[in-house]
Amino acid sequence: MSARKGSRRGGWKPPRDRHEVLVAVLASLAVIIVTASLVWFLRPNRESESEPTVDTVATTTTVAGATTTTLPDPTATTAAPPTTVAP
Repeated sequence: MSARKGSRRGGWKPPRDRHEVLVAVLASLAVIIVTASLVWFLRPNRESESEPTVDTVATTTTVAGATTTTLPDPTATTAAPPTTVAP
């Protein structure tokens, strides 16, 4: 049996072109930045954290034949109920 020429494992490989490496790194960074931006700008409940909700339900009370309707105070605000995550 004859030995093959140049069949050794892990032989020398020429280094990659620096331009190819730079393009690959910049493309990876662009994907990461775009993904992080989309997650940030499209996150759910973005407005409920900064602005409290206003109670807009009117209540009606009947006392011995007289009906009174109380409207909510336009200056009063209540915090939104906390969201829960199912396990």
